Amino acid sequence: MDRKRWIVGAALIGCLAAAGPTPGQQLPAILEQFLRQSIALDSTQLAAVQRGDAVVKVLDTQNKRDVAVFGIITVDVSREFFVGRVQDFPSSLRTPTRTRFGVFSDPATTADVAALSVDSRDVAELKDCRPGDCKIKLPATEMQRIHEAIDWSAADPQSQVSAYARRRLVEYVTDYRTRGDTAMVVYDDRGNVRASDAFAALLGQSPYVYQYVPSFQRYLATYPHGKLNGLVEVLYWSEDALPSLRPILGITHLAVYAPPELAGATLVAGKQIYADHYFEAAFDLMTVADRSTSAGKPGIYLILLRRLRFDNLPGGLLNIRGKVIGKLRDQMRADLEREKATSERALGH
Repeated sequence: MDRKRWIVGAALIGCLAAAGPTPGQQLPAILEQFLRQSIALDSTQLAAVQRGDAVVKVLDTQNKRDVAVFGIITVDVSREFFVGRVQDFPSSLRTPTRTRFGVFSDPATTADVAALSVDSRDVAELKDCRPGDCKIKLPATEMQRIHEAIDWSAADPQSQVSAYARRRLVEYVTDYRTRGDTAMVVYDDRGNVRASDAFAALLGQSPYVYQYVPSFQRYLATYPHGKLNGLVEVLYWSEDALPSLRPILGITHLAVYAPPELAGATLVAGKQIYADHYFEAAFDLMTVADRSTSAGKPGIYLILLRRLRFDNLPGGLLNIRGKVIGKLRDQMRADLEREKATSERALGH
């Protein structure tokens, strides 16, 4: 375990548990200490936080295939108001880089994925997919099923592949809701990688969840067991487009929880359960913590820690990783600034 990474997480949750609201724009001393010592923000960056600007930093990771990005911004709305907007999923899941998405009902139905269409480039590459040699992240069994199910000589194989994908995503989500991590996909495009193992590794690099909110950690690790009172969750599919990269079709399990043992904070966790390109696992943890505005009204610190594990791409990992890190940093900054602007505007600021 990377000790520095442990300190980052433990200090974050610990300082939020101890800090409480602080009048005006002044940072609580314990939060400022965390940002200086664990995140290594300098005085200029701390001043930016106090002004209400987004501050984003890429953190060191022990595994060269992992990326961790930290971001913080203040928002002049109450925690209850902000969390209510998050839980309006049809609106909150809509982002500038998200070309389409859908929320899965319970039980999931094909109507939930009616807008899904497989990219034409992916369709062309699926025809030649083999275990260990495929540009789409899939299990070997799925590659075989696709070869058998699709008439590649037809005039429009894309419509067949899209219909197949819609059906299989519904089946996958249904299975995940029943069996949890044991139902998660095994990627055989290059090697043999269990998505559940990759996620467990990222969660294991977040021991602050174990220490300060063990009930939430158990929920994330043992889903669908260990349900928590007051927790709100949703599963959704999305197609996201980062500049210079292929569109990424993914499925995410999102959970919103206000732990009774962490007064004044709400946690929003995003767990990737499938992605067709680039990432074996992804884990977002947003912390929404109480603060007071300069006018003495309720406000929040919005703190986001995003972890991703890349594919083991022979010869191309470092080039792709370097390209994506910059995009992820820019995207987090844009996400934080958008959340601040839209939330404050919705409140009438």
